[in-house]
Amino acid sequence: MYLVTFRLDPGEYDEEFHKLNDAIQATAEDTDGYLGKRTWNAQESEEVLVIYYWKSLDALGSFGADSDHKQAKQRWTEWYDAYEVTVTEVVEAYGSGFGADADPPA
Repeated sequence: MYLVTFRLDPGEYDEEFHKLNDAIQATAEDTDGYLGKRTWNAQESEEVLVIYYWKSLDALGSFGADSDHKQAKQRWTEWYDAYEVTVTEVVEAYGSGFGADADPPA
């Protein structure tokens, strides 16, 4: 499994951002190998972390080739003050007490 951590400092979102963002999320959900996402908001700042779960690098690469996704990456300065993407391979995951939240979100 692979995790893509999208760390962002939001700027101003307009109608075009929301349309593009919704299209990108729909594409992710339709991509074979997409396992889900979780979002966290920092209490002390406006920083947001979105963790996307992927079955394989091939699945992630397929999503990355999407034209809407490419367009959003080129236009990031219109909507974010800063961003960072980290791709991580999960070697092992374990724990207890989160119930259904212990697994990647569906």
